[in-house]
Amino acid sequence: MSVETKPVKVVCPTCNTETKIEIPTFIVQDSLEGVVNVQVPAGACCLEHSFIAFVDKKFKVRGYQNVDVEFKAGGKEKTAEQKKAEGLKGYTFTDMVGMVGPDICATILRGILAGVPILLLDTFDLYDRVDKTVMLLKDTCTDELEVLIEKIAKESLENKKKLSRDAIIVVPMYKAITRSPFREAINTRYESSLLQETVHLPDRASQIVFLRKELAKINMVIEDIVMVLKTVEKLYEEDISTYIKNKFNFKIEAKDIDVIRQVIAFKHDKKEAQKITSKYADFLT
Repeated sequence: MSVETKPVKVVCPTCNTETKIEIPTFIVQDSLEGVVNVQVPAGACCLEHSFIAFVDKKFKVRGYQNVDVEFKAGGKEKTAEQKKAEGLKGYTFTDMVGMVGPDICATILRGILAGVPILLLDTFDLYDRVDKTVMLLKDTCTDELEVLIEKIAKESLENKKKLSRDAIIVVPMYKAITRSPFREAINTRYESSLLQETVHLPDRASQIVFLRKELAKINMVIEDIVMVLKTVEKLYEEDISTYIKNKFNFKIEAKDIDVIRQVIAFKHDKKEAQKITSKYADFLT
């Protein structure tokens, strides 16, 4: 199967290394937002850094998103024979990160927390990895945490009215997002750290159990903070970590509080989310 591509020059936002990557033209042309988020994994541009490039319909890079967590996947790379032979139940989050890219995987986890539909575009895939990814994420679903994920055909992109405006549309085989309801500058450090821990577990079952538990916990914390915000004029982010530790025996770093603020702003109420502020910012005003 031949896919038409165009070369796009990208520059690593961390070390300024330049290279050209080939991007399938249909991904850019069928983009519903006019900009495609393309995962550039470590090794594609420079050896050490991965990042997202925002490519417009003229195949020009409009900006980059770097990540605070450099991703080092655990486990051994599978051979082509192993990938072809394994069943749906042999596919792990390590495999998913290798196919989709760590930064896009982190955005998918953000989509799960925000309760938005996640649509994976089915393209030519000898190893059925799109089906495997759908099943993997569905198996992570719990009563406390719904996962809205399904596979769609390329033809579905042509009927834009039927696609949810809030959906994340991912083209796994080409490490790209053609639609996202989130802002370009979304901070997915928390989700990236969670993935880093997940892929170092030895098998599919332990990865699913761990990620399911952690996502359910942070979801429970977010719902609790929503209730707290309804009763206060402001909530200092410096106090949230201690509050969460005392009430839920759950640790979240102060630098990762953004996940709580951003999910509340998207899923619940932007004005409530704005009540989360820093003591330093409050002092300056």
